[in-house]
Amino acid sequence: MDVRRLWGALLLSTLAFGADAPEIDFKTAVPAVLRVLPYDTNFEARGAGPFVVLVITDAATVQAAAAIKDAAVPELKKRQVKFVTTTYSGEVALQTAIDSTRASAVIATPGLGAPILKAMWEVAQDNQIYALALDEPTVEAMFPLGVKMEDGKAKIIINEKSSKAVGARFETVVLKLARVIRE
Repeated sequence: MDVRRLWGALLLSTLAFGADAPEIDFKTAVPAVLRVLPYDTNFEARGAGPFVVLVITDAATVQAAAAIKDAAVPELKKRQVKFVTTTYSGEVALQTAIDSTRASAVIATPGLGAPILKAMWEVAQDNQIYALALDEPTVEAMFPLGVKMEDGKAKIIINEKSSKAVGARFETVVLKLARVIRE
């Protein structure tokens, strides 16, 4: 699929979110996506100390940020997981937030617009940090890792090309269980 069609599909899916957005069980989805990260063969080389997840919001998605933080995972491979919320106000501000918090990952609150998601992805690549999504179209289009809620269960989705772009290489055991996008 070419990039323009992917962006079109992503834009339509994000515009379609809102009142008809698929129901996300944050207490299932967030831990599922975070627990996959230690299966990145490069996870331990990505730093020590707290594993900071920068939760990106806009004016319409602030409530989702609270739900993401409530679904906390206490630690990943003996690294304390810490959630920090920031409202998106441009790439420079996002970069500043990543620098000041020493973020290891960014996670998009459901319902963010395509321009914000694109900026998040570009900054994540620049910093070689994980970009996480809680919807399938964002992972199909660009983000390396995410989940899709299906029958009340979180199904892992890995975009192989995007994962490699941020230096993540997931173990075979995870790739066998996940839906892997290889475009």
